[in-house]
Amino acid sequence: MSSNLARDASRSTGAAAYKETTPKNTHYVALRRSTRRVSALSCQGEEYTMTTLAEALKVYRICAQAEGKSPKTVQWIMSSVTYFSEFLGPERQDIDGITGNDLRQFIIAYQQRPRFLKHPFLKPRPEKLSAQTIQTYVRAIRAFFGFLYQEELIDYNPMQKVKVPRVPKKVVPTLSEKEVIRLLSQPDRKRARGFRDYAIMLTFIDTAARLSEIALLEVDDVDLENGYLKVLGKDKIERYIPIGHKVAKALLKYKLKHRPDPLGTERFWLTVGGRPLSGGRIEKIVAEYKVKAGLKRCYPHKLRHTSSVMYLRNGGDPFSLQKKLGHSSLQMTRHYANLSDSDVRAQHLKYGVADRLKT
Repeated sequence: MSSNLARDASRSTGAAAYKETTPKNTHYVALRRSTRRVSALSCQGEEYTMTTLAEALKVYRICAQAEGKSPKTVQWIMSSVTYFSEFLGPERQDIDGITGNDLRQFIIAYQQRPRFLKHPFLKPRPEKLSAQTIQTYVRAIRAFFGFLYQEELIDYNPMQKVKVPRVPKKVVPTLSEKEVIRLLSQPDRKRARGFRDYAIMLTFIDTAARLSEIALLEVDDVDLENGYLKVLGKDKIERYIPIGHKVAKALLKYKLKHRPDPLGTERFWLTVGGRPLSGGRIEKIVAEYKVKAGLKRCYPHKLRHTSSVMYLRNGGDPFSLQKKLGHSSLQMTRHYANLSDSDVRAQHLKYGVADRLKT
């Protein structure tokens, strides 16, 4: 659904209709504006009257799916707005009455909210929600109202002037080289499953790829001859990540010797039964070897961060790292690959000013 669609609807006396014809079905989307209230008619004549947050979410989901937004992005927006809706309560669901102060009160309330409160499976914990979590919710809610305004479904954006809460900048600890070696030594490489797990973790360490990028690799994405992996990153942007000789050798051995016969899939990483290995399963694999290696915290994203820091530590430059990571700006890369305290101390001992003074 485009901005032109909503604009045309606003100029009509009652409603404007958009018709999309497919070989099997004909769908209609109609909009009717009244101040900030909009009606949408979609999918085989089912009507959605957009006066509440819940109804606006239905409209957003239809538009987001039509625009090809990733399921994770859609889920992020919808779950965050749902939290906001629950905070407002059943008497405050009318979009006309929602203001920026409501979001500010939501931020204050959630800063005191225990973790896992009302979670369907986990027990509440005394620790408060992290600043990062709250910032994520606020960004999603702002994006949602920004979408409604951009599509001219509301006359003004009440969240436009609400500032996203700041998150304290912390140096994320990484694994040391000894810890990486200890982690990689845990799988039994003589067995098919163990060698697969070793190859997966080694690929994480060498490429600094995201979990989804590793999990979604297909056979044709692994170019062992030229030493590249073709991955699908954020916003469905493809890029090529180089791999070293050790990783290429491990991937070739897995492919020829340990990869089971696939069951109707082109995925590179498979279960012992030949089915695609999901991202969630890969997370559990890393967690399993974390325990065996005696590490406190280790997960795929920490391997990505560890790889980034080790790449710079070994002499790599931020520009090539930015391309490897798939970051759109160098600022993101600099934030991601902060040097550890030991690195800073080592550089200081090497280049410190006072130690070079002849006094």
